[in-house]
Amino acid sequence: MLTRFINIETISFQWMAQAGRWKWFRISTIPGTNFIIRRSVLDQVGGWDEKALAEDTELSIRVYEEGYEIRFYPLAVTWEQEPETWKVWLKQRTRWARGNQYVIFKYMSRLFQLKRRRMLFDLIYFFFTYFMFLGGVFTSHFLFVMGLLGYMKVTLPGPFLLIWILAYLLFVVEIMITLGIEKTELTRRNFFTVLMMYLTYSQLWLLLVVRAFRLHVEATIKRKEVKWEKTQRFQA
Repeated sequence: MLTRFINIETISFQWMAQAGRWKWFRISTIPGTNFIIRRSVLDQVGGWDEKALAEDTELSIRVYEEGYEIRFYPLAVTWEQEPETWKVWLKQRTRWARGNQYVIFKYMSRLFQLKRRRMLFDLIYFFFTYFMFLGGVFTSHFLFVMGLLGYMKVTLPGPFLLIWILAYLLFVVEIMITLGIEKTELTRRNFFTVLMMYLTYSQLWLLLVVRAFRLHVEATIKRKEVKWEKTQRFQA
């Protein structure tokens, strides 16, 4: 079940975030795997930032800053071995979240000094995802649960339950449309997986981001060395 969740998540990200940004803004970021970069370009931008746990995202910004583009190419396909246990998944995704937060803190202070203005979109996207959107979802969940338990009542007029149901249906529909782009993924099993995904796997993202932020603050205060940990793989 875990690897099915991850598979759907990965496909959705590639076709929504990567393909969408490339279509409308000519922006695409280097994925963690399945990419090709010229050695001369890597040398020109100064190599890898050893403090960046999401080294692909951080490198992407510097590549654009040097005047190059990163192209989204959907015909380049790889098969990847995903985490098979929740413990391994948690470590991997915490590293990703901490890495993206590092990119936000590194570049937001010089946001308007960037040469390539299109990268403003990416940084603002990350900022809203990891802070504004996170806060909004937590607030929404809190009000929803308090309302169900009878501790709080929203006095503003509006069909809020209907809006919540429509939001859930929108999530399911957009994911299924995305899976329909892949010839083998629009299946009945994936449909039922997506139905469960919103209420289970997707909600874990909230705890993940909070955990990553706590570790980031702790490492900053205690001046801990940032270590990149390789994701544990399993034999086929």
